[in-house]
Amino acid sequence: MDDIDNIILHSLRQIECDLDEDIQGLDQFTPAILVRTVSKCLLLIDPSLDLPTSLPPGMAQRFTVTARLAEACTAIGYRRDIGYQTFLYSNVAEVRRVFMFLIEQLPKESGDSATPEAPFDRVTDLEHRILESMREQMRSSWSGRYYSPLDLRKTGAVWGPARARSTIPFVTQSDVTAEVKEYWLRHSGLWGDAVDEVDRGLPADTSTSSSLDPISKLQAYYAQNKAKTPITEDEEVVLGACETSTASQRVQLDEEMQQLRALLAETQSESQTVRASGEVVRGEAKAIEQTVERLKEEKKVKERTHILLENPEVNVAKLESIIAAAGEKMKKLQSQWEAHRAPLVATLEEHRAKNSDSVSKSQKVQEQIDSARRKSEEVIVDLQTKSALHARLVQQYEKIGKTVSRTAYTGRILEIIGNIRKQKTDIDKILHDTRSLQKEINATTGQLDRQFTVTDDLIYRNAKRDEFTKRAYILLVALHTECSELVALVQETGAIKREVRELEDQIESEKDRNLVANLAQIEQDLGEMQRESRRLEEALRQYEAMGRNGC
Repeated sequence: MDDIDNIILHSLRQIECDLDEDIQGLDQFTPAILVRTVSKCLLLIDPSLDLPTSLPPGMAQRFTVTARLAEACTAIGYRRDIGYQTFLYSNVAEVRRVFMFLIEQLPKESGDSATPEAPFDRVTDLEHRILESMREQMRSSWSGRYYSPLDLRKTGAVWGPARARSTIPFVTQSDVTAEVKEYWLRHSGLWGDAVDEVDRGLPADTSTSSSLDPISKLQAYYAQNKAKTPITEDEEVVLGACETSTASQRVQLDEEMQQLRALLAETQSESQTVRASGEVVRGEAKAIEQTVERLKEEKKVKERTHILLENPEVNVAKLESIIAAAGEKMKKLQSQWEAHRAPLVATLEEHRAKNSDSVSKSQKVQEQIDSARRKSEEVIVDLQTKSALHARLVQQYEKIGKTVSRTAYTGRILEIIGNIRKQKTDIDKILHDTRSLQKEINATTGQLDRQFTVTDDLIYRNAKRDEFTKRAYILLVALHTECSELVALVQETGAIKREVRELEDQIESEKDRNLVANLAQIEQDLGEMQRESRRLEEALRQYEAMGRNGC
């Protein structure tokens, strides 16, 4: 039992129970330590429980707390008798059973509950790293560092003082159409040849031209060209007259355009009216055509009827001959069809049978494939689970302190198992001997009864004629009765000895329960409860007296 107590103490210290180093056995546990350790175990098993972690000073509170702990132990599956007396007036055997049950119910990962479980294989580690990288990228804010190469109005990185030409990746100036070039001239003010012309028109002073922005370059180019080609007064008069005539022509063209728009609107409305009337006419024409076709069909039927009615007997005979010929032809065609149909049906049935066989085989193969796929998936899942379990066990093994001598515990456990096996062998041998002895006793008893019956019958027959035989019969009956009483006394003696052994075992178990110490503790607790009751009564009297004085 000392080894079991050491294992229990080691397990309690591993779950961070506050136990002094002086405690070397369960017999040194006080009610306060017992309540603290049991509460710790229960909270690790079920964190949702609301249990106190210490023993209060008052007796009433102590009974309440220990009763709650007993109910919690019963709730998680403890089947033995447990109550407040298990904690307040405990014995070593009951405490050992309670701790053995609680340690078996502890979660296996209780030592790693403070930190999240890390991945234990390479695949899981890789998946976690990929997920973390994707989360980081999703959490990071998007920055518009990349611009469209054709939308240069949003950025000043392409056009600036340091660059006189625009450069577009994978596009040359020879590939650019006139519309695109016009777009760039309109939105940027600079493009290829125009910039070259402005640059060529400027003076050759590169130091000043390179430092000018595009607007300054255009202004300098315009001033230079204006200085080269001055406009005279006559040219200005001619230009004014041209502008006046152009304005009058523009007004006349606007009036003509208005008239043309009005005519176009009228023409469009007339065309819509004509289209609507055309649709109506086309619908009426279709209806008339349908009526004409129906009348033509009726006319054909009536013409044929009139032809038949002109010579009815001849026409009826012709029709009957035609019907008979058609029936004969139908029978002939049907016989031919049956002759062709029979082999085709047989071939079709044969192909259907082959197809059904192939379909059944393919279904079986498909079922085998599905079964193999499911088994492979189960094996893969089992392998991953076992690999994770192996890694976790290895990690737990590395975390466990090396101070515990597992070899000694293993040797002790093997020794206990060997002793149990030896005891089991001895018990089986004793049971076998007992059964053999019981069989011999039963056989001897039966033989004795049969011999007594035969002897009794034989002596009883001769007892009527011989006086000595009569006395022998009386002695035989007395001997049989006394032997039966002796056997009964022996059996009663054995039963009494068994009862004595049972009583001795009960006495030993009661001694192990520390009845004397428990009775002393109960008397002490009873005295304390009586003192608390008297204090409460005194306080109640004072409160009632204060209430009466206040009234």
